[in-house]
Amino acid sequence: MPRPSGLAVPLLIVVALAGCDLVDPMRPSPHADTEVFGNLLEVVRDPARPDVWLAKVRVGVPRALGRAGDAAPTPDVAGGILAVVTVTRDTVVLAGDRPTALEDIGPGTEVVTIPSPGTTSMLGDSEVHLEAAQLMDFATYARWRLPKLELPGAPDRVEDPALVNSAGVEHSPVPVAGGRVLYFSARLRPPEEPGGDWIGARRAGLRPPAEVERSYERSFRTELGDGGWSVPEPVVLPGTEDAHQVQVTWVCEDERRCYATISAGDESPWVAIAERADRSHPWGEIVRFEALGADDAFDAVAMTGVPGKTVFASTRRGSGDLFLHDPELGEPQPLQPEINTAGLEWASRVGPADELFFVRGDRQLRLQGGALAEVRLPGPHRTILIEAAPSRDGRWLFLATPRLRPMEFDLDIQVAPIGPDGSVGEPVPVDDWRPAP
Repeated sequence: MPRPSGLAVPLLIVVALAGCDLVDPMRPSPHADTEVFGNLLEVVRDPARPDVWLAKVRVGVPRALGRAGDAAPTPDVAGGILAVVTVTRDTVVLAGDRPTALEDIGPGTEVVTIPSPGTTSMLGDSEVHLEAAQLMDFATYARWRLPKLELPGAPDRVEDPALVNSAGVEHSPVPVAGGRVLYFSARLRPPEEPGGDWIGARRAGLRPPAEVERSYERSFRTELGDGGWSVPEPVVLPGTEDAHQVQVTWVCEDERRCYATISAGDESPWVAIAERADRSHPWGEIVRFEALGADDAFDAVAMTGVPGKTVFASTRRGSGDLFLHDPELGEPQPLQPEINTAGLEWASRVGPADELFFVRGDRQLRLQGGALAEVRLPGPHRTILIEAAPSRDGRWLFLATPRLRPMEFDLDIQVAPIGPDGSVGEPVPVDDWRPAP
């Protein structure tokens, strides 16, 4: 992900905005999109649009950056530039490292706005208007883009292998038995500084890679009991010891058969099938799922109502698309244009009624009854979630959510209830999840 070249970047942004001098001060003029730093003054609702908020921000250098760069203090309201930021239900709003409502961010908070492309304009030489793709408090931004900046209140770096979530990457949840058995994948995150330690829980098979290698990824299994989740145990698939990625994407309800995405080095991923006598036995030798194509297949999952049919993802057509393998039709066929676009479609999962969950870019979607809809968590603004997988009883949705971190996002697994109408309730971290009997 892109990183700023130094702590002086926000200073340049303030100077760039202050340097505009327009002939007609009453006519908005397009301006290059750039991150805007400053203090939140107030938030008001747009009277003409109930799902739109206007945040007024006094543009200036964050105090921590001023101290670090020996810069001038943040300008006052009278002498500074005012940013009028449009925030919608599609804006990602973060504070304290978590999704939040814009109206819950207190006046005076130092914030950073990342604009939606092509939305920035200047009105005169003292007012900038833009629509926010993301708006966050400065501390959240700094942990992502300015890791060398020392700020108080940094979150603890969890690296306990007895838990599911850690400071590493935990994702690709595969719930079984109503969610009381969970398969998930994990890998370590790269160091935030050259020569630093790889970040995350040190689980079996997750050794730090050599400098020229990408991070190793392995799948694990845990079971929920009266005292909480069991210590995650590695899913051992014979013959995959040297693979960089071993990611379980589907497990049948009796845990006797599974699909896994396998890749090593720079080779294309492929789908393996593993079987065993029952859940008390080790997994047998893997078999390549040849019917999906020689290579370049991943995220395979069997259809619930017709287990012989398999949905999977592939980049064989140039971009990521979803395909259906039906033994009666021969070659795998791409799914309909409503699903496959010029973007990247991936993370195929199915629900109890064969509803299809998948991700397009970074948006979680669901196809059910011929209707395509975005899966949203509660709240006035957008929360990023990916890899949503429902339990077989349709009551719970397991999903992965990111925390903004340098080099690679920290993904954690959460669980949310699914309502009778298909809506999704408030999520909780999977380690804290305790469903009623």
